[in-house]
Amino acid sequence: MGSEQDKKNYEAYVCDDVLKEVERFLHREARLLDTEKLREWHEEMVSPDISYVVTTTQLRSRKERRYKHEDKVYLYCDNYQQLGVRVNQFYDPQHWRVDPPEKYCRMISNIEAFYTDDEDKIYARSNCFVSRARRAYEVDHFFYTREDVLHRDASKRLTLLERNIDYPERSVQGRNMLVLL
Repeated sequence: MGSEQDKKNYEAYVCDDVLKEVERFLHREARLLDTEKLREWHEEMVSPDISYVVTTTQLRSRKERRYKHEDKVYLYCDNYQQLGVRVNQFYDPQHWRVDPPEKYCRMISNIEAFYTDDEDKIYARSNCFVSRARRAYEVDHFFYTREDVLHRDASKRLTLLERNIDYPERSVQGRNMLVLL
């Protein structure tokens, strides 16, 4: 996540005012996504230069060394345009997810925010839980860790520049992974 230069300062916590700003940003994001305001989220909170990555990791015994390949598998590796396509699917009346609608509840915890070497960027780490319900018998739960880089745009407003999501399940237990984490 971020450059090696950024990583070395992840122990330099932001001041309380900036932490509160980061928390408000993440809570607003959760509210917009939960209340079906995906376009508003995409247009106002996401940087046009976004890197949105969801990976899962093969969890093997620490002693098991027979595989030389990378343990990470990419579930999503999206840019702004690809996120826009995913957002627009939600508004397509022909899309199967729209009727009956899905209801979401996002919870964010353990929010930490750190300064980086770039004064316009903030590194934020959080743990998240999403519950998705559609009809009484279609309920899915997702939990994951997010590492974000938030960027101040020209108007000094925070936008999401990078999001790396570590999804701990090797195979999705729910019906699908068509959810914005």
